[in-house]
Amino acid sequence: MRRIIQVANGPQYDETYPLSQGVETETFVFANGMAFDNDTRTRMAEAVTIADETRIVMESIGSVLADAGATIDDIVKTTVYLSERSYYDEMNSVYKTYWQPGQYPTRATVYVGIGSQCRVEIDVVAVKGTSR
Repeated sequence: MRRIIQVANGPQYDETYPLSQGVETETFVFANGMAFDNDTRTRMAEAVTIADETRIVMESIGSVLADAGATIDDIVKTTVYLSERSYYDEMNSVYKTYWQPGQYPTRATVYVGIGSQCRVEIDVVAVKGTSR
């Protein structure tokens, strides 16, 4: 089984962007998020600060996971992409609120160029049914 996930509370990629919000398999959910506005093809206006942008991304990922019957607590691996190193502390202050202390998934943080004026992009791997 392989199912493409498309939810309203996520980046609305059109045919010019060859990617999906998420993919569900029997066991795993792969999801990504960025504060992308398909109408303007840039960062969402609501993503004023890095904290705002991180919240938008995490909420979008949560919606994709929920569509597959998973939750943030089912995430086992994340990769955080930041367009600048200076954004790390502000992103991290929001990111860590999505889990109980000591219950964080493994994570890599990478500093790269991100398209569409976005400053934060996160992709995750979740294992369905692991949250308690």
